[in-house]
Amino acid sequence: MIETILTSALIGPSILFLTLRLFSNNHKNTQAVKKTSQLFAAINSLIAISGLIYVLNFHSLTFDIGNVNGLGFSFSLNPLTALIYAMVSIIAFVVLRYSYNYLDGDKNQVKFIQLISITIAFVQFFILSNNLLITFLAWVATSFSLQKLLIFYPDRKKAQIAAKKKFIVARLGDAFLFVALALVYYTFQTGDLSTIFVKIETLTTPASAALEWAAVLLVLAAAMKSAQLPTHGWLVEVMEAPTPVSALLHAGLLNAGPFLIIRFSHLFDFTHYGSILLLIIGAGTALFGALVFTRQPNIKGHLAYSSVAHMGFSLMVSGMGVYTAGLLHLMAHSFYKAHAFLSSGSIVDKVRTKNALQFQRQGSFLKIAGGVLLSVALFLGMAYFWKINAQTPIQILIISGIIFSAIMSLIIPAIDSNNNGWSILKTLGFAALVIQAFFFLEEGFRHLIASEIPPITAPNAATLYISTSILAIYFSTIVIHNILSLKFIQSSAFGVHIKNGFYLNIWFDKLTNAIQIKSAKQ
Repeated sequence: MIETILTSALIGPSILFLTLRLFSNNHKNTQAVKKTSQLFAAINSLIAISGLIYVLNFHSLTFDIGNVNGLGFSFSLNPLTALIYAMVSIIAFVVLRYSYNYLDGDKNQVKFIQLISITIAFVQFFILSNNLLITFLAWVATSFSLQKLLIFYPDRKKAQIAAKKKFIVARLGDAFLFVALALVYYTFQTGDLSTIFVKIETLTTPASAALEWAAVLLVLAAAMKSAQLPTHGWLVEVMEAPTPVSALLHAGLLNAGPFLIIRFSHLFDFTHYGSILLLIIGAGTALFGALVFTRQPNIKGHLAYSSVAHMGFSLMVSGMGVYTAGLLHLMAHSFYKAHAFLSSGSIVDKVRTKNALQFQRQGSFLKIAGGVLLSVALFLGMAYFWKINAQTPIQILIISGIIFSAIMSLIIPAIDSNNNGWSILKTLGFAALVIQAFFFLEEGFRHLIASEIPPITAPNAATLYISTSILAIYFSTIVIHNILSLKFIQSSAFGVHIKNGFYLNIWFDKLTNAIQIKSAKQ
């Protein structure tokens, strides 16, 4: 029974991949491809949910064929991989269903369904992988299949330019990952991830230079995959692809970076420099994305910079050693962003018909102070309920402080505006729900995946100093942003700089010759 469940979970994506490739790309087979892909996507989701229920109630499962030194056809279904596998399967089912109507009548609809199904299959292979070889091959395969989707309409010049930039970033990430995994293999003489993690836990000597470099290179690979500074520009520009591609990219493929870090959490817990680099890159990107996305004039640009920020936050909290918070944020962002992209057209319609919520800031220091006091009271009440105190791990306290800062950015504008009392109460209710959800789900995830990640330990001096500095910078930025009048931000040159992402993407344009290509083709 166990082998049947596991084998079904593993071959589901491959069956979807192989079956859809049997159909030729013509209109006559469109309905057949739709029905087939829908059937296998539904079966895949059911298998994923069943596998998750099984491993959470019983034990993890592994499947190995032809392994030599831990390199072969090897997969693992454990609480961590099962959670992500189920999430991707559900999102894939929804995205496929959406694409049937979205591309209805397009002459290349069959090709699109084939490509997006192949991409889903490779993503799931990456998630379930239990050795270094399959991890690397699936990582690269997802990138190449995504590349085909990004240039699905090859006549769109901006799509070609963005895809070129993404291709360069992806190949750099592939190189970093390959060297990192090679160093891990060299150190432990096995490619089996389960064996590697057990060996790391038994090490009593300081981390070798090879493992320190492996951790650093894994961070760089994850940063490239998840559009972190300074190579984030490609994500903002890949909006020429069909909306289902954007939904799958932002809700699924970007998560490969944080998932890679969480999967190798034992290595990061044992080494030092990788986590520090992860903190710096993640925190910088999260703050950058959070500032820039608020000034974007179009909804897809808004969502793109939002994803940049969310990926940075997931990496940052993982760098603090709170991998459960990184996983929680990853999963919450995936469902939110899939819905946001697939419903973006409806949001635009609401704005056009003036049904969207409109309010104006009043710039009252008294109301701003009231918003701060309400935020403090709300957060302290929730913290008391969840028994957050001086004995709580310092990383949790710091993350709680960052969440408090984010709550202020919601409550202050609501108070300092022409909103009515009911709107303010709804804002306070949603803010309370966000805080409640974080504490509840973070603690729940900590119990669910305790066997797959190291426990939270006291941070070293460098990590503590950087983490507290991040909290201070975040808090100060939000306070300053709310004290300054929005009129000043919108009308000044500073507001223009924010809107353009401080022009950090220009250097990469020059590096890849993208500006010259754009000029030559226009």
